[in-house]
Amino acid sequence: MENSEYRFFSDFDSGNLAEVEEVSVNEDEIHEAEFQVWTKPDCFQTEFQAGNTGTWFYFGMAGGQPGALVKFNIMNIGRQTSLFSQGMKPVYLVTSESDEWKRIDDNPIVTSVEDGCVLSFMFRNPKNTKKETFLALTYPYKFEELQETLDKIEESFNCHPRSFKQMQTEDKTDIYFHRETVIKSLENRNLDLLTITDMNGLQEELEDVLQDLFPDETNRRPHMFDKKEIVFVSSRVHPGETCASYVMKGFINFLLCKDDVQATKLREKYVFKIVPMLNPDGVANGHYRNDTRGVNLNRVYGNPTKEHSPTIFAAKKLIDYYHSLNQNKESPTSNIFIYTDIHGHATERGMFMYGNHSEDNEFKVQTLLYPKLLAINNPNFSFASCKTANMTLQDLVSGTNADGCGRAYAHRATGLAQAYTLECSFNGGDNDKGEKEIYTPEVYEDFGKSLAVSILDLTESNPTSKVQDTPLRNLAGVKMFVAKKIKAAQLMEASRKFALGKLMNYLSMQNSKTIENNKYAELEDSGQHDTSRRRSSGAI
Repeated sequence: MENSEYRFFSDFDSGNLAEVEEVSVNEDEIHEAEFQVWTKPDCFQTEFQAGNTGTWFYFGMAGGQPGALVKFNIMNIGRQTSLFSQGMKPVYLVTSESDEWKRIDDNPIVTSVEDGCVLSFMFRNPKNTKKETFLALTYPYKFEELQETLDKIEESFNCHPRSFKQMQTEDKTDIYFHRETVIKSLENRNLDLLTITDMNGLQEELEDVLQDLFPDETNRRPHMFDKKEIVFVSSRVHPGETCASYVMKGFINFLLCKDDVQATKLREKYVFKIVPMLNPDGVANGHYRNDTRGVNLNRVYGNPTKEHSPTIFAAKKLIDYYHSLNQNKESPTSNIFIYTDIHGHATERGMFMYGNHSEDNEFKVQTLLYPKLLAINNPNFSFASCKTANMTLQDLVSGTNADGCGRAYAHRATGLAQAYTLECSFNGGDNDKGEKEIYTPEVYEDFGKSLAVSILDLTESNPTSKVQDTPLRNLAGVKMFVAKKIKAAQLMEASRKFALGKLMNYLSMQNSKTIENNKYAELEDSGQHDTSRRRSSGAI
């Protein structure tokens, strides 16, 4: 797209730009150039497009006057007033100066309109305008970037294929890494599955080739491991929630730290099954929330099909398979120890979790135990913000509900209390000192490490646990704290319901009195009117 001396483009992985229109600038304005920009809604110009707003934007530019102050107006950003009222700023990358994404300097201005809002912000054109500059809603993480990262990891661990006998002779703490394609997406992109553990418990037997999955017959399934539970982690079911990929990146990188004692312990105890990008088509196409058929994939776990939602069809089969792996009649418990699906959140601040609801108190304690441990291990995580149910406005409008999400299905399939949706703010939150912190990729990646470390604390297996440095001292103390919090919340809820009941009874009584008074007044008025008529007749 050519506009005066400027060139705009978005023909790349995760790019999103529909139209650019140059606006004339008055002499009294401080900026030298101004553009109105429209984003592409998910499934743009297809039968699956719903609405005309698109929150995610990511485009490149080149040319123009070096050093010029340019104003951008994103005309159809959607209903994101609350996000930008919190101090959220778009990000930019000047390739001639750095390979690091940064937030713009000044706060943007949000103007509410009928279909959503207009986002306006200033950006100073770099000195070198021949090289490309990029602007985006928040830090991008592309499908291509994931593939390049996984290629490098795979090459470093599997450059010399080994037989089972060779692996048996290796150090038990050596890292076992396996990558495979579970299924192809609707647009033929890979759905990757990673296996990370160590050589402890290594079996010659391979995992099963599940029906309709694992199309690459040349790539063998990973080995089985004896007496090791599964930790199942996934992310990026919603394409625009890019921070989820940075958390996942930190999680994976930490697990692959060879000399870290906590990472070593994690690999010794567990087999990690990781699906880094559940919606590769949505990511590559620059969507914000849906797949290429306009579907929110985190609402179809109940009954996904290979034809319409292949990646969720595959994820569900993996959950079922790993749940029943190594099960026997004597030990019917799930082989999955914990399930976490990583997301980003546009309106809520901070980092927090959704768990599954139950009336059973022990279930509630088990559900909230891991979040409390996360709060101990990372100052950016808010235990107070964690919930056991969530229903979005869009769910209410469309008639969907959270029962179709990954967390809810994992609980139904396994019975696990430790099945979670992790939410991370696009913008930032308050740390444990009450100070506001703006999140960066480094903050997200560091939290990914905490996500892993806290798993060890669930079984008091953390060799350098922070729990012992808190007043809670140990896992029993953490459980007691959580149980007290639950009890306090229950008492508060009971008090609230009691007060609400009293108020409703009072209002009902007042309403009844009003109705009775109105009826009496009507009868009185009717009697007076009849008397007046009789008196008038008598006078005549």
